[in-house]
Amino acid sequence: MNKTFNEIRQFLFTCSGEDNFILKRCNTVIQKRFALIGGFVLLIFVGCFFSAMLFSYSLFQGAKWTSIPIGIFWGAMVVNMYLLLLHTISPAIIPLACKVKRRKKNIGIEREAKLHFLNLSMFLRIGFMMLLAVIIAQPLNYSVLSSSVETHLEKHKVKERVTLYSLTNKHLIQSELNNQKEFNTIINSRLYGEDAERIKQYLTDIDNKIQGDKYFIELVNKKINKLNDIEGHLFLNSNENRQKAALINQIDLLLSNQIISDHNLINTLNSLSILGKLKPDFDNYKTELINLTIEKIDNYNKLNDLLNKSNFYIKTIQLLLVENPLSWLLTFLICLLFLLPIIFKYKARDISANLFLHELEENKELVRLRKELINTTDFNWLEKKIKSINAKEIRTPDYYFQRMLIEHKIILEEYDETKKEFSKLLTENIKRFNKNSLNRLLILVEKLKKINSNKYLEFKDQIFEEYKNEKIVKYEYWLDCPFRTEKIKTTPIIEDPVSFLDFFYNTSDNDRENKQSE
Repeated sequence: MNKTFNEIRQFLFTCSGEDNFILKRCNTVIQKRFALIGGFVLLIFVGCFFSAMLFSYSLFQGAKWTSIPIGIFWGAMVVNMYLLLLHTISPAIIPLACKVKRRKKNIGIEREAKLHFLNLSMFLRIGFMMLLAVIIAQPLNYSVLSSSVETHLEKHKVKERVTLYSLTNKHLIQSELNNQKEFNTIINSRLYGEDAERIKQYLTDIDNKIQGDKYFIELVNKKINKLNDIEGHLFLNSNENRQKAALINQIDLLLSNQIISDHNLINTLNSLSILGKLKPDFDNYKTELINLTIEKIDNYNKLNDLLNKSNFYIKTIQLLLVENPLSWLLTFLICLLFLLPIIFKYKARDISANLFLHELEENKELVRLRKELINTTDFNWLEKKIKSINAKEIRTPDYYFQRMLIEHKIILEEYDETKKEFSKLLTENIKRFNKNSLNRLLILVEKLKKINSNKYLEFKDQIFEEYKNEKIVKYEYWLDCPFRTEKIKTTPIIEDPVSFLDFFYNTSDNDRENKQSE
C-alpha cells in the first residue's frame, strides 16, 4: 500500500513540473502542496483530453478511434505548455544581474518577487492560458448543456432553411419568370382579341403562382434582413425577442406555403392542356415549369436533409453562451482550474520560507547560507560554503532553497572542472610553443657561441627566462564567477606624472633618492 502511495505521489510530483529527488527530501506539508498542484495539472490533462475528443468525435461524426489519439495529443501539448508556464513561476534559481541592480536601488526581496511575478510577460502568459481554457471549455459546454438550447437551435434552423432555399432557388424562379414572359409573347403574337384573353384567363393560376414565387423571394429577403438586424444586437429586450420569434414564425409559414404551392402547381400543370396551334409551345412551357418546380422541391429536400444531419456545433456554443448562464459558470470553472496551480505554485514559496525559518531558526549557519543564496553579500564565503557542504545530507522544508543549493553546487563544480581543463590545455599549448621556439632560437644562438661566448651566455639566459614554462590560470573579472552579476572593483590609478615616469623607466624609490643626493 505504501509503495503504491509513494508511486502515486511521485507521479503527482512529476505532473507539478518539479524535481522528485528534492521534493522527497522536503517537509510533508510542501510535498502535499506540490502533489496538489500535480493533481490539478492532471485534471487539466483529463479536461483537455475529453474536450478535444468530444470535439473531434462531433467533427468526424462518431469516429472514436480518430478522436482518442487527437484527445491524447491535444491534452499532452496543452499540459506541456502549462508545465513550462509553471516552471517560469518559480523564483529565479540562478543569480541574475537585474536582481543585483534592484537590490542596489534598495528594493526588498519581497517587493522584488512581486515585481518579478506581476509583469507584462506573466500577464501575457496567463492570458494565453485563459484563452486556451475558454477554448477547451466550449466542447464540454456543448456535450453537457446542448439540450437546453434545442428550441433556439430549431429556430435558427428555420432561418437557415429559408435563407438557403431563397438563395438556391432564386435563379429557378427567375427562369420561371423568363419562361412566362416568352410564352405570353407567343400568345400575343399568334392570337388576337378574345382568343388571347381566354388563354390568359385559362392560365391565371399559373401566372399567379409564378408572381407569388417572385413576391416570396422579395418578402423573405426583407424579413431575413430585419431578423439579422435584430440578432446583431448583443443583448435583446423582451420586445426584440417577441419580434424575432414572430419573424421566424412568419418565414417558416411562408416557406411551408411555398412548398405546398409548388406541389399544387405540378398537379395543376398536369391537368391543363391547350389544343390548336399553341399546343406544342404550351407543352414545352408546361414541361419546363414542371422541371423547374421539381428542381425547387428537390433543392428543398436536400437542404432539409443537410440541415438535419448538421449538428450546428459553433452555433450551439454561441446560443449556450447567450442563453444559458451555466455555460459561463462551466467556462469560469475551467479557467479557475487553470489558475489554481499557478496561485498554489506562487504561494508555495512563502509557505516554504515560513516553514524553513520556523523549523531551522537555531541553525544559524544554514539560515545564513539561505540568505546569501537569495541575496549574496559575501561571494567568497558563499562559494567556499557551497563547495564544502554535502547537499544530499541537508533536509529542509524549503524546496527552493534545496534546489538553489544543489544547482549552485553543480554549476560551481562544473565551472571549476572547466577552468582546470582549459588551464591544462593552455599550459600544454604554451609548453609546446616554448619548446618549438627554443629549438629554433638555440640554433641561431649556437652560432654566436663561436664568435662571442659572453654574449652567447647572456642571450641564452634571456631566452630561457623568456620561454620559461608557466601554468596558465584564468583571470576572473567577476566576484561571483560563473554567475557574473558583480564585477571586481578595480583600484583607480591616481594621475601622478612622477609615478608614471618611474613606472616607465623602471625606477625605484632608492634610485630616485640616490640621484637626488648626487
